[in-house]
Amino acid sequence: MFLLVLLYGFITLTLSVPRQYVFVNKSKTWAEAQRYCRDKYTDLATIKNEQQTIQLLDTVNDDSIDLAWIGLYDDLKSWRWTLEDRDFFKAGEKEFRNWNNLVPNNYGGQRLCVYIYSGIWYMAYCTEICPFICYDGRQNSSASYVFIHQHKTWTEAQSYCREHHTDLVSIRNEIENYRVQSRSWSDQSNSSFSNWRSGQPDNAGNSEYCTAVSFSDSGSWTDENCNITLPFFCYSVSLLGSSCQYYFVNQSLNWTEAQRFCRQNYTDLATIDKMEEMNRLINTVNGSYSGSAWLVSMMM
Repeated sequence: MFLLVLLYGFITLTLSVPRQYVFVNKSKTWAEAQRYCRDKYTDLATIKNEQQTIQLLDTVNDDSIDLAWIGLYDDLKSWRWTLEDRDFFKAGEKEFRNWNNLVPNNYGGQRLCVYIYSGIWYMAYCTEICPFICYDGRQNSSASYVFIHQHKTWTEAQSYCREHHTDLVSIRNEIENYRVQSRSWSDQSNSSFSNWRSGQPDNAGNSEYCTAVSFSDSGSWTDENCNITLPFFCYSVSLLGSSCQYYFVNQSLNWTEAQRFCRQNYTDLATIDKMEEMNRLINTVNGSYSGSAWLVSMMM
């Protein structure tokens, strides 16, 4: 095989070293096979074209051999963001993950795209159609996160975001995960429901504050420092229906700890979209508590 290189008007012929394949008839795991090849040769086989496929098959002279390892593999730790702007990510931010399980299970290797539900990430088939969130990093943009109500595949959503905004949203840390989560919930439900106490919220964007429901004031909402400890409300939702079940947890935790507890034991911290749900949440206490308790909303 020759490589033609055009350099300053002269054609130079460069001879490439032919790839040599060696069939090793030993039964090993993929990792053991890789270790063996790196120790004895160069590495497990890499195949770049059909000619090399034929060359590799010719090394096996035993018709009873059906399967053999090659060097291609799917490392679930190699999930990558579609936005490749180096300046967008600080050290370690590309590695932030919020999977529904600590170790995502992609049995069969077919679910190669990710969707977010209640702040939790799930693997999905890239051909599924869903609404989506774009990131807009342009200076004249009115919002960083833009929820798109159209249903598209992952590839179609990526193309749309790159054409109309910057790209599909990338999430670099927990705070951005909360922001994206809140943005998607409010837009999906088309709800502007709130139950703020008069004069609330009043943090004026000076720092991070989280939302609490006050039982000493008929269930009105207040913004509180996320690091103080309060009891909290969790919810769970059945996969067969859309109704939520609320649970009052009478343990004093800060907002992050409360969210972690709810995600481990239920679905998440309670989300309220309408007054009917607010009344159901209040009824779970049944007059047994008169202080404040965390809800899901976080504000910046």
